[in-house]
Amino acid sequence: MSATEPAQVIEQFVKFFNSGDLDGLMDNLYEDDVVFVPAPGADIAQGKPAVRENLAGFLDLKGTMTILSGTAFQNGDLALTHAHWKLEVPGQDTMEATTAEVVRRQSDGSWKYVVDNPWGGAILG
Repeated sequence: MSATEPAQVIEQFVKFFNSGDLDGLMDNLYEDDVVFVPAPGADIAQGKPAVRENLAGFLDLKGTMTILSGTAFQNGDLALTHAHWKLEVPGQDTMEATTAEVVRRQSDGSWKYVVDNPWGGAILG
């Protein structure tokens, strides 16, 4: 299922992530030339194959993601989304951060990531 509103991209991401559905994530939520920040200080991943590789590593953790809060600011066919997320991984410390993403309305009316930065402000330091 595709997101029909910008904030739904956040909801859909969590749904696909928690079900371990990498194909659902990639097919429904990412543009072909998407830019992804895999970790603070890491090289940026560009394009679906690179993003797929990075997300596969996160899915392999078998964690459960929860969105603590989220919002979207839309301007025409673009929107800035933010979500405060928590990822609980069995046997590991909980990861937590606030995102900063850009999503774009597609020709079919769905919304997909153009820029996905799950670490938000953490990359500024």
